[in-house]
Amino acid sequence: MRRTRPLAVIAAVLAMAAAGCGLGAEEPETSAVATTSTECDEHGIQLSLTPTGEVADRTFMAIGLVNCGEAPLVLDSMPQVVVFGGNVVAPRDANVPESVTVEPGQGAIAPLSWAAGTGTGDVLDVDRFLVNALPVYAGYELALAEPIQLDADHVLDLGTWELTGASAAEPVEPAETAETARPTESACPEEGFQVTVSGMNAAMGIRATGIELVNCGTENIEVNGYPNLQILGESGPIAVEVKEGSDTLQDPGPTPITLAPGDSVSAGLLWRNRVESADENDAVNATEINVGYSDDSPMVTVTPEASIDLGTTRELEVTAWR
Repeated sequence: MRRTRPLAVIAAVLAMAAAGCGLGAEEPETSAVATTSTECDEHGIQLSLTPTGEVADRTFMAIGLVNCGEAPLVLDSMPQVVVFGGNVVAPRDANVPESVTVEPGQGAIAPLSWAAGTGTGDVLDVDRFLVNALPVYAGYELALAEPIQLDADHVLDLGTWELTGASAAEPVEPAETAETARPTESACPEEGFQVTVSGMNAAMGIRATGIELVNCGTENIEVNGYPNLQILGESGPIAVEVKEGSDTLQDPGPTPITLAPGDSVSAGLLWRNRVESADENDAVNATEINVGYSDDSPMVTVTPEASIDLGTTRELEVTAWR
């Protein structure tokens, strides 16, 4: 599984930007976190682009903004992102004009993500994004630490601004992800397979993680479709809606796969942490999950690296095994 950077890394970028604007925040030691950061300009805006990790073949980044001026900034709910040289777009269908107020010294974060290019048509070598913090049209060029390849008609996934505090927390080291070792025969559950749920990426209330299933038994396992999931609470399974397929994660669709002993498959899991009820008992924050490789397969109980904090949405998106 790929290791991801936590949201605290993004907070460190905003702290660094605030320090550069003379806003009194201490400069974090890991000053190389941001790939590129603009200088504070006449609009009182400083932008940065920060990689936050990869989950299920999807790359996640965060657009960071600091109000380094002396007056409040009133922004549209979403930035505008453009890629040079192609028809790559980041739709803004959910944009609300001039709806986010960023006070002096305060920051905001907007998530940006995309799936890997297919390489079957025209391909663009992209080394920077052009970002506008609308309604200010200033055209901030934010360079990528490493160039990427996108299809010429690629679609990026863009989220809304989320406000952060003026003084961001000190960066923390990412939690060590245990290497996914092939289990020994003695460690194999009686179901004949072992599952890990790891590699959490959290940004803007969106959570994404990876599921890996290893055939640790002695017989082949036939996989064709999506994981079978049950979220567990203190008194048993919790009623949640599991959507097969995802609008955010790249989904290969059901593919027949034969897992010989020792072989593995993986899938992506995504949800949004949103609380829309005043009753804290309505929120889901599960620490265990049952996983099966198909609707009629046995299931094993897994403790994810991070809790499944669905809030009150009670909705999950899952990709097919690959």
